[in-house]
Amino acid sequence: MTALRGRLPPANSLVTFEAAARHLNFTRAAAELSVTQAAVSRQVQLLEDNLGCTLFERRPRGLELTAAGRRLREAVTMGLGHIATTAADLRRVRRPGELTVSTSVTFANYWLMSRIAKFRATHPQVQLRLVASAPVRDLAASGIDLAVRYGSGAWDGAEATRLMDNEVFPVCAPGYMAGRRPLAALTDLLDETLLHLIEYDSNWVTWEAWLAALGIRAPARGPSLEFDNYLVLTQAVLDGQGIALGGGRLAEDFLARGRLVRPIEARLRSERAFYLLVPSDQPMTPQAEAFRDWILSESRNGAV
Repeated sequence: MTALRGRLPPANSLVTFEAAARHLNFTRAAAELSVTQAAVSRQVQLLEDNLGCTLFERRPRGLELTAAGRRLREAVTMGLGHIATTAADLRRVRRPGELTVSTSVTFANYWLMSRIAKFRATHPQVQLRLVASAPVRDLAASGIDLAVRYGSGAWDGAEATRLMDNEVFPVCAPGYMAGRRPLAALTDLLDETLLHLIEYDSNWVTWEAWLAALGIRAPARGPSLEFDNYLVLTQAVLDGQGIALGGGRLAEDFLARGRLVRPIEARLRSERAFYLLVPSDQPMTPQAEAFRDWILSESRNGAV
């Protein structure tokens, strides 16, 4: 730790710099930190002397970060933010029987929430806490007992159990197909309104990739809509805006209730799956074991 202390700038200067960089104003930073504007200026000067570079430039309209300042702000914001989050979680007193489960918003919204009442009914003593996402490498540090993730099955810092496989196929609202001729072939999809999720991670299957995997390489001819959020895309499908690719396990409840239909039977088996993750460096609590057994059993059942 001595070596680390020698490499780091003064901690108080970093905290002061973060406030000044966020406000781009020494006076407002001073008010936030309950110090004088001169004290903020001194801490910034101390940090610049320590690093040997200028962090702020004074412009007619106020302060601007230099290139070095922008680089340091990113590092300091990330580092101090992570420390603050971890510290807050460590300060939080865990209630007896508390269980913290992390999933994506999409999985929670379209699969877990419609089933969670069953778990609560059979395990009323468990104080369940659901959180949206958390980096897998930080599950234990974030106080996460279990997590559900979609992917290839390999995550550092966690033991993964395959929860359920997934298929990808076209879905639409019943109203979208009303008055239209049935789709007889995959190429008929090219003339329809296709809803696209802008690819933002390696787990997502685009229309182009899905069609190509089934032997169709011609470009779409119909209109299209693009979204950067799966929840918004799903709502557009439910509203009858067009046809989207749906994950079978996330769409199964909509299909069972008739809110979505499959306009064509073609499907593609995904190489990825949903996994239940347990942090490698912490033992499972009785409530975590109960949730693990329940979700493994529930994943083998069909739609609610």
